[in-house]
Amino acid sequence: MEEMTAKDYLAQVKHIKDRIAIMQEEIKTLKELSVSMGAMQQGEKVISSISGDKMADTICLIDEKMNTYASMIREFTLTRANVIISIQKVKNAEYAKLLYKKYCKLEHWEQIAIDMGYSYRYTLKMHGKALEEFRAVNGMK
Repeated sequence: MEEMTAKDYLAQVKHIKDRIAIMQEEIKTLKELSVSMGAMQQGEKVISSISGDKMADTICLIDEKMNTYASMIREFTLTRANVIISIQKVKNAEYAKLLYKKYCKLEHWEQIAIDMGYSYRYTLKMHGKALEEFRAVNGMK
């Protein structure tokens, strides 16, 4: 397997957060579905002939998704903590701050530039330099 680049390593936090958001949406949809299935089963006798197994299957699926969600939260927490530790190795405080804002707080470039008092263009240039230092202190490509 190919060695991870510094940018890929830092981007892990966002990727996991995106997967968590998808899982949250999936769980929400399944819960809504189970509520509507329950209402249909109670509403009409004919519909109540739908086996309770479908409701039980849905509840089991929700439970499985919740367990996966909990695992993803643990993975997110550990990954983010490791990324922060790696960023803290960067000696230049401005570089470390920029990397933290971008890859841990997941802020947009425009907001980072405003918060740090730099132009958008300079912020991107500084990001390149911050990545170089990050690579060097963490022994990455």
